[in-house]
Amino acid sequence: MLLVCIEAYSDAGMAAEQKQFSDTLRGTFSDAQQQSPMIRRDAARILHLFLLQVLKVPDEDWGEYKKLKDVYDCRICANAIAQVCVKQLMKPRSRYEFGIHDPFTESEAAEVRDRLNEYIS
Repeated sequence: MLLVCIEAYSDAGMAAEQKQFSDTLRGTFSDAQQQSPMIRRDAARILHLFLLQVLKVPDEDWGEYKKLKDVYDCRICANAIAQVCVKQLMKPRSRYEFGIHDPFTESEAAEVRDRLNEYIS
């Protein structure tokens, strides 16, 4: 997911923000998490950190994504999940479920990269 974010926004003028983002990720996720297959909640957290720290995009109201029941199962992930959904960068599995424990697949990563590229342009 880190590579998806960096590939989508490789402006040389943002090197300091990208380094801060990388450092934050290392401090946020344990070694075990970094070595494990990515799950959707962690992908949302990484993407949200990228939006905040590198792109300086402010948070928005959760809107309809307040209805996602599983978003509240992860207190530290809830806002990140809602923000990436509001910005249409990741999509919930259904109207009421994000799928926080589902694997984040390579095809989803490619979709997120494309949406992030569109969002940035």
